[in-house]
Amino acid sequence: MFMVELFVLCFILNVGVIHAQIVGIGKCPPVVAQKELDVKEYLGDWYEIYKFKANFEDGQECIKANYLLKEDKHIRVQNEGKTPNGETISIVGDGYAPDENEPAKLLVKFSEAAPYGNYWVVDTDYKTYTLIYSCSEVVDVHFEFSWILAREKSITAEIKNKLFQELEDFKVDTKNFMKTDQTASYCEDK
Repeated sequence: MFMVELFVLCFILNVGVIHAQIVGIGKCPPVVAQKELDVKEYLGDWYEIYKFKANFEDGQECIKANYLLKEDKHIRVQNEGKTPNGETISIVGDGYAPDENEPAKLLVKFSEAAPYGNYWVVDTDYKTYTLIYSCSEVVDVHFEFSWILAREKSITAEIKNKLFQELEDFKVDTKNFMKTDQTASYCEDK
């Protein structure tokens, strides 16, 4: 039995390393999504300012997301980034809130073959910033993602410090954040 458990744990860790670089032992930190979410105000363009390492974004900067409400009340999620050689990488996914009593606890997926993953809006003012957190647990291992997005290509130090502190209060290690470059010459739309 021990060998089976060891194999499963090794498999889980390998999958986690392939898809996320922030892997931890034990349960997810006790992060809480905000109580309300006005989806219509949330729609539109958001620029990625900070992120936890995510292999699916490797080599990309100038990352932005666009959210559009679909007829079925799901959200069309389009993520787009650019590489230093000017190549645009784009992917379209689907998001929705499975429980109308918890509208900020969204689920998102980017492939028909993939399961939905958590996309929790921890804090947003709709006009300036949004703080997103995702964590999944398998056995005694958890995998974390987090993003800070903004309506403009930068945020003030005051907003950054506020959002980092919010996650730190939930016992999330904000040293995992990496800054996304939105200023490179290839970021400009042509």
